[in-house]
Amino acid sequence: MKFQKMTMLLFLLSIGFSKSLDDGDTLVVHPITWETPSPVGWGAQYKQIVQFPKGNKPWAKIIMIQTLKCDSATKGDKYPCGEWDYIWNTFVDVPKGDSTETFSIGSFVTPYGKRLVMGGENGWEWTYDMTDYAPILKGERSIIVGNNQELLDLKFLFIRGKPARDILKVENIYPYGHHKYYALSDNEILKETKIQLLPEAKGYKMKAVISGHGHSGPRNCCEWDSKTHTYYMNGYELFRWNVWKDCGNNPIYPQGGTWPFDRAGWCPGTKVDEYEFELTPFVIVGDSIAIDYGIEPYSDNGEKDGEFRMAHQLFSYGKPNFKNDAEILDIIAPSSKGQYSRMNPTLGNPRILIKNTGEFDLHSLEIHYGLKKRKKSIYKWKGNLSFLESEEVYLPIPNWHGLRKNPTFEIMLSNPNGETDENPLNDQLTSVILLPDIFPNEFTLQIKTNSLDRAQEISFTVSDIDGAVLYSEDNFLDSTEYNIPMMVNNGEYQFLLKDSMEDGISVHWWNRNSAPEEIGINGEVRLLSLDGDTLHQFNPDFGQELLFNFHVGRIP
Repeated sequence: MKFQKMTMLLFLLSIGFSKSLDDGDTLVVHPITWETPSPVGWGAQYKQIVQFPKGNKPWAKIIMIQTLKCDSATKGDKYPCGEWDYIWNTFVDVPKGDSTETFSIGSFVTPYGKRLVMGGENGWEWTYDMTDYAPILKGERSIIVGNNQELLDLKFLFIRGKPARDILKVENIYPYGHHKYYALSDNEILKETKIQLLPEAKGYKMKAVISGHGHSGPRNCCEWDSKTHTYYMNGYELFRWNVWKDCGNNPIYPQGGTWPFDRAGWCPGTKVDEYEFELTPFVIVGDSIAIDYGIEPYSDNGEKDGEFRMAHQLFSYGKPNFKNDAEILDIIAPSSKGQYSRMNPTLGNPRILIKNTGEFDLHSLEIHYGLKKRKKSIYKWKGNLSFLESEEVYLPIPNWHGLRKNPTFEIMLSNPNGETDENPLNDQLTSVILLPDIFPNEFTLQIKTNSLDRAQEISFTVSDIDGAVLYSEDNFLDSTEYNIPMMVNNGEYQFLLKDSMEDGISVHWWNRNSAPEEIGINGEVRLLSLDGDTLHQFNPDFGQELLFNFHVGRIP
């Protein structure tokens, strides 16, 4: 497929292309839309020429928004979303002398698409922080992204302002590639390489994006097997980590495959995990260093033929741009984002992510929060976050009065370390509050267990807003119906059902050919009115747990 040349530059606030942007203004580059033809051919990807903004003025943030939706216009197979899980990368080609150098700036695995419901007409959104790639996301660039399993909408948001530290250079330590386990372990590839650190830089970071694939050996390496990976510098171990990802609470469910089971660095329908390591404390500015990658030795059981896909990069930075600066990264709850749909809707404790983007360690912070255009609650956070460290914070429940007419939640940060925040652009964030289901004071929990000794895997609790457990049960019997009466006062409650094997209570359909006697039966979980009407029914293919927040009484 030939590259299509497309330039779609939209300035928020109606700012013209030739005019300068003020701090906080956003430039949107929108190279791929729902109308862009789905690529044709096996494993085909979108290929575009994109006009990114030129010049050297800084961007506070660069965010890539990838939205996928199931649609009959896709060219992958007969399903609106592709039947199988496929990995693809976002590649950017950057001129280098008479040639080009390719950078992988994101890696993603599609969900199992058979019978998948994924956000409806609006699709499902994933975001990537691309700020570190500012040096290469400028001017005319060729990009390769996505595939033909789902329709893709792709945007880049360029937000004017100073980043936490200026990004001076991006380098491939080892470019993206597909490698056999034995070739990595035997050091046939990705050998020690010399790197000259940028002398004008003040900080450095290494980044690894690794995913395991294949079904070799007794543990089906390397998709289903955790391995230890290591960076060495000048012959000494520097950073060591395991590549493994918990998939049981994947927000995109149910899928038409073995989606709940943990894998090496990825899950169906997720970004591939990224591992970042601050190199600054271990090097001298401008020095020459030798970097080597290593992986644990393979066993003599056939696993050596498994495969890893990986990219390793080095980023060079200027000094921190702010002494005291705290950033609100995200609002986990309350939120309407698909990635947080497992714990929403909720009127319980708000959950947010904060980050220290100031040079000084962050020890204290004021968090103002509540409904938009209403009086805010104030939480005085105390802790110890070094530069670029982040933390999830649970906030006391605010006053939700007026929620029905004003379902917008707002966060504002102030006074980091008791000082004026030097970068107000990252201090505020809002989210849409989804209203929980309203239940009567009395209802019934109905559980019909599955078979094959799997009923003993499940347990449940019903808790109030303070976490006090009102009802609980475990030790269920196979193929049995339980009807458990519930009686609660007005307020907020949470139903939590866990499965210890993280495979839900659905049939093991993948045994239909190899071991049909191990398929079993579907279980059921429903919440019923006293008249027997269904108030809420859960899908049995839920993976690790069901978390359901509900409200009894009138929404304020």
